[in-house]
Amino acid sequence: MTSSSRKASGAYFTPEWIASCLTRWVIRSDADRLLDPSCGDGRFIACHRNSVGIEQHRESATRAMERAPWALVHEGEFFDWAANTRERFDCATGNPPFIRYQSFRGDVRRRALRHCAALQAHFTGLTSSWAPFLVATASLLKPSGRMAFVVPAEIGHAPYAAPLLEYLVGHFDTVQIVAIRKKLFPELSEDCWLLHATGFGGETGELRFTMLDQLHDSAEPPQSWAQVSVAEWRDNWNRRLGACRKSPPSGLEGLPWAPIRSQQEPFRSPEAGFLPFRGLSTTDTVGLASRRTFATGS
Repeated sequence: MTSSSRKASGAYFTPEWIASCLTRWVIRSDADRLLDPSCGDGRFIACHRNSVGIEQHRESATRAMERAPWALVHEGEFFDWAANTRERFDCATGNPPFIRYQSFRGDVRRRALRHCAALQAHFTGLTSSWAPFLVATASLLKPSGRMAFVVPAEIGHAPYAAPLLEYLVGHFDTVQIVAIRKKLFPELSEDCWLLHATGFGGETGELRFTMLDQLHDSAEPPQSWAQVSVAEWRDNWNRRLGACRKSPPSGLEGLPWAPIRSQQEPFRSPEAGFLPFRGLSTTDTVGLASRRTFATGS
């Protein structure tokens, strides 16, 4: 695939070690059935023998079959396939195509938005492709299903991403966003983060936010996070996460951090001076600007 065709299709293949890392975040058994809704050249489905991949580009689909001959690879358009399949999956992972709304158009966008609307996730015409991809993928999980995906950093601040987060908190027991300051894709201008969700069929009243200087190979997602109340995210933050440029207290440098304010200190909205989570790779330190408590996973 040429660089121009990669840009048009939103396809930038994930380093193999990151694919392996995210796959291990969601796999709990060799028998787990895994879905990659946009499998590209097969880097995620190659990490687990019981996998299904969807890929619309013939060249990439062929390479995926060669890389993971044990996997079932469907060549075709994902939203059309998702609307018709009866199969359900224990887990899902991947790197969905990032196509901005100017290029995400025509029949594919109409099918995507219609499919998501039927799932009660209502995106506007300004949405980029990856957000509907994740809603449609989540809907194909079995109860208690898990998913882990590479996502644009826009998940933290873009208004079009809010329907995705609303869907996730309404359908999963846990939703964790992992911001990474060191670029996962140095050749891209877009910063990429990670999304991890568990317990499909449940719901949660909080978003978990973790900030890392860089991603390290790990069999499980980060076990420390800041808790962001969904109610506060909706009512005070206009369904966007916010950040402030201050340094963490001594001893907390490795944790997702925000300064603890006294109860008497007035709450500050994003409009009052906190910045959306942009450009983590260039800021000295970014803290989560929300009332929160630190938590450590069990």
